Amino acid sequence: MSIGFIGAGNLARAIVLGILEKGVFSPQEVSCISGSGKTARALSLETGIGLSSSRLKLLNQSNTVILAFKPQHLDTITEEEGDAAKGSLLISVLAGRTLPSLRSTFPSARNVVRVMPNTPSRIGKGVSAYCFENPPTKDDREIVESMLGALGASYEVNETQMHIFTAVSGCGPAVFFQFVDFVAQAAETHGLERSLATQLAIETGIGSLELMKQSGQLPSELVDEVVSPNGVTHALLESLKSAHWSETIQKGIDTAVNRSEEISKPAC
Repeated sequence: MSIGFIGAGNLARAIVLGILEKGVFSPQEVSCISGSGKTARALSLETGIGLSSSRLKLLNQSNTVILAFKPQHLDTITEEEGDAAKGSLLISVLAGRTLPSLRSTFPSARNVVRVMPNTPSRIGKGVSAYCFENPPTKDDREIVESMLGALGASYEVNETQMHIFTAVSGCGPAVFFQFVDFVAQAAETHGLERSLATQLAIETGIGSLELMKQSGQLPSELVDEVVSPNGVTHALLESLKSAHWSETIQKGIDTAVNRSEEISKPAC
């Protein structure tokens, strides 16, 4: 078994560290290459995985290939390189690149898998969605699920659901980060130091989300447990409601889904 990474940026690094730490693959079974070679060399030195001298060599020698470069660089894959993936399992983490576009580039791959991880995958707390082009073998499914298990939780979806997954879980971390920043900004206007306000918002978020996860209660039920009639929380939530908070979130999700659909369309 051998697995090759084309691209060695942050996401590829997270995957490599995860699969090595959990024993999914050994360093001797993994190799990588990157555009400039700098990130691949650094990853090889850090982890002990192999460093390939060319994409063609890596494709010829790998049973499983991970595409982890910038999406626009898919167009630089040559016909010879595409054919070199014959019989390989092809796993793509390229945003906006559909299964048909991947298949057209790698026509002889034994199966193609599209994966959408999110930023917390870097620390093993991510959420990933994945879809197979064709029904996978048991071994291929195990490879994909073991790899994604090293990054956090994973869910199989159909390809059309990738757009809403991108909006909720792909964009979601940025929404949470922005929310924490807004809360910290507001707290600062009331006398808290920015660093303390940020930490309070972070810890409140971590605790609240963990409570929701462990309790199994609906979000609305937990809200009701916190809110007292005419209390402070009630006043805060009523203020957000009057600012059309729910409608704003809906509009943001709609916009993200539409944008995901746009960038997935083939260029004319």
